Amino acid sequence: MRTITITKKMRVHKLSELQSTNKIYLDDSFQSNERWPIVQKQEYMSSVLQGRAVTSIILADINSIVASLKVRCGEDDEDYIFFKNLLDQGYEYITIDGNNRDRCIADFFSGGFPLREMEYEIDEDYGSYFKAKKENKYYDDLPVDVRTFLDNIHLNVLVVSQATRVGLAELFIAVNKGLTLNAQEKRNAIMCSFGACVRDLSQELGDGFKKIFSEKSLNRRFADEMIVTAAVYIANGIEGVTGAFRDAAYTDNSKEMQAFEGQVKPVMTTIVDKLVEPFGETIIKIGDYDSGNFIDLIMLLSYMHDRNIHIDDHKAFYDWFVVKQSERVDSGDILYEGSKGTNKRTYSGLLRGTGKNFLKIRRDMLIESLSSIDDDVITFRDEQRTFDYKLRYVFWKRQEGICPLTLQKIEPRYIWDTKITQMDHNMPWSKGGGTTPENGQLVFTQANQKKSDRTEYMLEEITEEI
Repeated sequence: MRTITITKKMRVHKLSELQSTNKIYLDDSFQSNERWPIVQKQEYMSSVLQGRAVTSIILADINSIVASLKVRCGEDDEDYIFFKNLLDQGYEYITIDGNNRDRCIADFFSGGFPLREMEYEIDEDYGSYFKAKKENKYYDDLPVDVRTFLDNIHLNVLVVSQATRVGLAELFIAVNKGLTLNAQEKRNAIMCSFGACVRDLSQELGDGFKKIFSEKSLNRRFADEMIVTAAVYIANGIEGVTGAFRDAAYTDNSKEMQAFEGQVKPVMTTIVDKLVEPFGETIIKIGDYDSGNFIDLIMLLSYMHDRNIHIDDHKAFYDWFVVKQSERVDSGDILYEGSKGTNKRTYSGLLRGTGKNFLKIRRDMLIESLSSIDDDVITFRDEQRTFDYKLRYVFWKRQEGICPLTLQKIEPRYIWDTKITQMDHNMPWSKGGGTTPENGQLVFTQANQKKSDRTEYMLEEITEEI
């Protein structure tokens, strides 16, 4: 569908009202939250008062877009459903470009910051001037005539009346081509399921990411890029930690998307939510190799996740990694050498790159280091969680028909009844017990639920009539 825009004039006070009443939707697929400091806000309001705010704010008119999509695509169309849902929530516009500016205006009108102390010409025809001083710099303290003048200043607004979500994203990219959008900000504007998952997880892990990145970096989507890095490594191994792989991940059916819930999310949650958030950013800052340390954690925890190696004590794991990584960073051992004896690299040198040769050395050393961790910190779980169904009879016969937990007889009719009996790990799986015939037993379901993952228990504590 062709994107159609209309140029309009909109009063400054109207823009403020739209923002303050939550009528403008911020689509985080191509926009970030406000990131202007007060000084920059003051500069912009000065330019508004002096008639120098000439760059257009771009808004998408949701009602017009919904009407056009209904006619052209029908009410079952995904874009129609998306925009109609926003309309039903009370939104009138979507901000495409100018979020910092219209939020700045709303912030000033609500008393969020003062004008710069300077002289402003408020009526050129009559040569009327206003000087902002200490006592009259906030909106509510301005003289009535100054407030009236300010309220009625008109700004250029480019209104999108017809578009799809992809069309809005492409418009955003086109408008910002002359600006310094980073690679992740450009990826974020691509409409796809993977991008939505990345944004959702970034928001979910926000408290932990705040300990790693500054507010400015978060607004530039650095946290999102770390999630994408984890995804491309998990999906492609050491071949995949490049910009090209990150770009290619942004589709609905990418390998990265397929691995997201089951692998990417658990790994990133462990790093950010279970290590960084409770214990601090030191684990990332070792030797000032933030990106390299993050990737090392991704490689190590991805290996552990795939092999059911469970962290039992996150604080002890945190301390262990900090010490071991510090030792590697501090070492002067040459671990890599180019074909002609050039480009010699210690571990700290390897942390500066993402070439597959560098990543392989780091990954192998990280995996090998697991042998040095204390037994009570991690558990090597059997990859197979459940017993073969046919073993029910084997266990029952070996137990001579008696439940080891209750010492009660298991009637033959209950051997194959999954509601009455369950196959249980004698040494719990969560504690490293293997899913082997030697470690299995057939027990009453109610008793097994009470036992949970305990390795020691009192029979009378769980004995009951079945």
